[in-house]
Amino acid sequence: MEGNTPPEYVTDRGIAVGREQDFDRLILQYHQPHTPWFSQALSEGRELEYHEYDWWNYYYETGDTDSIWEAYISDLRYVLDDIETLLDNLNAEKVVITADHGESFGEYGILGHKLGSLHPQIRKVPWVVTTAEDKETYEPTVAEPDNEKMSRDELNSQLKALGYKV
Repeated sequence: MEGNTPPEYVTDRGIAVGREQDFDRLILQYHQPHTPWFSQALSEGRELEYHEYDWWNYYYETGDTDSIWEAYISDLRYVLDDIETLLDNLNAEKVVITADHGESFGEYGILGHKLGSLHPQIRKVPWVVTTAEDKETYEPTVAEPDNEKMSRDELNSQLKALGYKV
């Protein structure tokens, strides 16, 4: 699925860095279950269906929430499987699993996660604290980055676009 980052890329990089470096903390951010929800299409070897890449318009045209919910849950399971792999292949005294926001699927007539929403479905996020132990059950595949250096301005611009710099 072009333009998307499958969770195994993040998992592989996290395991590799965790085994090779000695950081006080390591932060990984998975894209899933944000849209497009591509796990079902990937496993079935097909292109994305309408509800998987433009669920908002799909819902307004069809009123179908079942397909949307199924795609969302599939992507959530997809990333949770990778998080399990990560936890079995990384040493950490403390691991926190959380999310950047919740999601609403029709509660009080709300769908999605509108910016600034005070709805508890959006504001309440999971906060799971656990540990991780490297049982070495998985060997990550990590492509080495190209040798092209990014200028400081390009780096700052990219970090700003991602919300890490003001």
